[in-house]
Amino acid sequence: MALCLKYCIRFLFLVLLLTIFQTACSLFSDASEYGERIPPSSLIDLLAKEKDSVTIRFGTFLGNEKRNYYGDSASGRLDVIWKLFLGSGSTIVSAEKGEEEWYGAGWTGQPLVVDENGKTFLLQGAFDHHLKKIDASNGNIVWEYLYDDILKGTGTIWVNDSAENPEDRILILQGSRKGLKNPIAAKRAESYRAVSYFSGKEIWRMNVSQTASYSRDVDASALIFKDTAYIGLENGRFIAFEPGRKIRKNDSVNYPCVFEDHQLYSKTDADKHGGNLVTESSPVRIGDHIYIAAGSGHVYGYNLHTRALDWDFFIGSDIDGTPVVTGDSCLLVAVEKQYIQGKGGVYKLNPRRDPEHAVDWYYPVNDFQFSSWKGGVIGSVAVNDAYNIDGAHPCMAAFTGIDGYLTVVSYDRTRTDTLVKGSDGIKKYLTPIVLFRQRIGSSISTPLFVQDKLIAGGYGGIHLYRYDQAGIFNTLDYYSGIFEATPVADQGKIYAASRDGFLYCFGDTSGIRADQQDIIPKVIPAQVVHVQNSAANQEIKTKKSVVSIATETKEIKKAKAAPVVAPKVETPKVLSATPPSGKTSHLVAGAFRVKTNAESSVIAWQKKGVAATMMLNANLYYVILASSPSSDIIQERQAEMHQKFGVDAWIFVK
Repeated sequence: MALCLKYCIRFLFLVLLLTIFQTACSLFSDASEYGERIPPSSLIDLLAKEKDSVTIRFGTFLGNEKRNYYGDSASGRLDVIWKLFLGSGSTIVSAEKGEEEWYGAGWTGQPLVVDENGKTFLLQGAFDHHLKKIDASNGNIVWEYLYDDILKGTGTIWVNDSAENPEDRILILQGSRKGLKNPIAAKRAESYRAVSYFSGKEIWRMNVSQTASYSRDVDASALIFKDTAYIGLENGRFIAFEPGRKIRKNDSVNYPCVFEDHQLYSKTDADKHGGNLVTESSPVRIGDHIYIAAGSGHVYGYNLHTRALDWDFFIGSDIDGTPVVTGDSCLLVAVEKQYIQGKGGVYKLNPRRDPEHAVDWYYPVNDFQFSSWKGGVIGSVAVNDAYNIDGAHPCMAAFTGIDGYLTVVSYDRTRTDTLVKGSDGIKKYLTPIVLFRQRIGSSISTPLFVQDKLIAGGYGGIHLYRYDQAGIFNTLDYYSGIFEATPVADQGKIYAASRDGFLYCFGDTSGIRADQQDIIPKVIPAQVVHVQNSAANQEIKTKKSVVSIATETKEIKKAKAAPVVAPKVETPKVLSATPPSGKTSHLVAGAFRVKTNAESSVIAWQKKGVAATMMLNANLYYVILASSPSSDIIQERQAEMHQKFGVDAWIFVK
C-alpha cells in the first residue's frame, strides 16, 4: 500500500512538471491559431495600456442587455455636421426579384460608439458589404472589412481582458445576409463573424446551418452575459457560444465554440408560416432569464440555470422587433400584422406570471399597407427609464407603426374605461394611456429617448422633439430623408444611416462662425484601410480614393437621383403630382420595392380620379398623390384624402 502511494506521488509530480513545460513552451511558440506570441511581460504592459485608452460607450443594439439605453445626450437641432457616403451593394431578397442594389444602411443598422485615446469612433455595418470603423469627428473611415453580402443588423462589442493575443481583446460580433452567391442549401453560409476592433481583421466566422427557415442571415445583436454570447439566428435557432474561444478547422478557418443550440419554432409554426421562421430580434435579460422574440410568433424565456426554454408566450405573428425591458421588469413586444386575425401593435408582458396571464396591456395600431407590410409595429419600442432616474417624468414608451404614427404611451398606467382586442382579434385587454401621437410617415426604425428629447426616424425623415415633466411634446427640428436604421445619440450628436446612401452626423452648428464653416467636414476620407475576408490570408490593402460632395462619383449621383416615373396610362386632370423643382412636399400613399406593384397602385388611384404618379427615391417606388412647395396645401390634401377615401397618406419633403 505504501509502495503504491509512493509511485502515485512520483507520477503526479512528473505530470505537473510536464504541464509546466508545455505551458512555458506555448507562451513563446509560433502557434498557428494565434500567430506570433508576445512575451508575458510585454503582453501585460500592452493590455494595460489598451484598457486605459479604450472605453465602450455604446456596444450593442439599443445600448445594453435590457435594450433601453440610447446614448448620453443630443442637441436640439438637426444640422448636418458631416455626412459620409456608405456606398451600395447587391443582394438577393428572393429568386423572383433577383439581384437588387441597395444604398447606405437600413434596419436595424444602429452605429456602435467607442472612445479610443481621446477620440470617438463609430462601427457601422453598411449595404456595400462592409463593416466600417469611422472617425466620429469628421466621417473619415479608419478601416473596412468585407463580408459576402449586405450588413442589415447591428453588432455587439465583446471585450476579453484575458485574451492572449492583443488583437483579440476587443471584437465586433457582426452579422450579414447569407452571401450573395450562396443558395439556401449551400454547404456554408458564414454570415456571422468576429472582427478585431483594432485592425479590422477577421478573427473567426460562424456557419449558420440550414433549417426549415428560408433564411440563414444574421440581423440580431448578441447579448453578452458572463463571458458567454447569446443570439437568435435567422435560421430559427437560439445559440450560446464563447466569443473568445476559437476552434481551427482543417481549412484554416477559425470558428467560435458553440455549446448550445435551441429551436425557436414547432412543426405547427412551420405549417402556418412556411419558411418564414426567421428570428431577427436581439435577446434581452431579466434576472436569471433571457427573452427573445421569434419569427415563428413566440416570445420565449430561456432559463440560465437549467439552460432550457421554459417560458413561451404565443402571439402567432411574425415578430421582428426586439423586446425591451421596462423599469418594472416587464417586456414591451412589437407585433407585426401578419398571420394574425387582429391588428398589430405593442404588448406589455409580465414574464413573472405564467404566459396565459402575462398581458398587462395591448395597444393596437391601424392596419396599413406599406411596401410588403400590412400594418403593425416592425421596429422596437423605446422607454425613457434610463433618463428618468428621479421619476420627475412619466414612465413613457414610444413606437412608430407602419400606419405612419409615432405614439407615446404611459407604460405603467392603463385606461379604466376601455378594453381592446388583442392580436388574435378575440381576447380583450386593458390599453395604456396615450400621451402623444403624431403622424410622421411609415417607419420600421426604433425611436430614441435621450434626456428630455425624443428622436424618431422613418421613411419621411427624422423628427426631433422635446418633452416636459407633464409629458407635453414640442417639435424642435425635422430633417427630410429615408431612415430605416435606428440612430444613436452621443455627446450632443445624433448619428443615423439612411437609405439614400449616407451616414449622417446631426448636431448644432449655430455656434460655428461663417469663416469656420469650411472646418465642417463634408468629404469621404482620403485614405481607407480595406481588409480582405479570407481567413487563410488576411491581407490589408490601402486604398486612396477621395469622394467629395463637390466632385461626386457616378455611384453617388446614382444614389442621389430621384426621377419621377409615370406609368403609361391616361391621367385625369385633378391635381398635378409632378414635383416642382426645389424643396417640395409630397403626399405619399405607399412605397414599394417592386416597380410593378407601385404601378398597380398608381393605376388604382387614377381610376379613383386622383392624379397619382410614381417617384423613385433611394430604391423605393413612392406612390405620390400630390406635390406642392406649400406644406399647407399638402396638409389640406392629406385631410381631403382621409375624408374622401379613408386613407392615411403621409407627407415626405424632398
